[in-house]
Amino acid sequence: MSAHKNHRRPSPPPCARFAVVLHPGTLFETVDVYAITLKDALAWAADTREPGVEVDVMRVTSNGSLTTEF
Repeated sequence: MSAHKNHRRPSPPPCARFAVVLHPGTLFETVDVYAITLKDALAWAADTREPGVEVDVMRVTSNGSLTTEF
């Protein structure tokens, strides 16, 4: 059995339309949560904000990638 692990970003759930991203545009970028509505994503982002942590809401495209274009 190989010790190599796959470090790809997991695919978003099929119903996900938006993602709350921590540290966007950096090496440490991670998806905190996926949401169905923009309202839910913005609420989660507002609750997540704290000093030193950049938070952004991104749209999940049909192929699973993230974009800042709404």
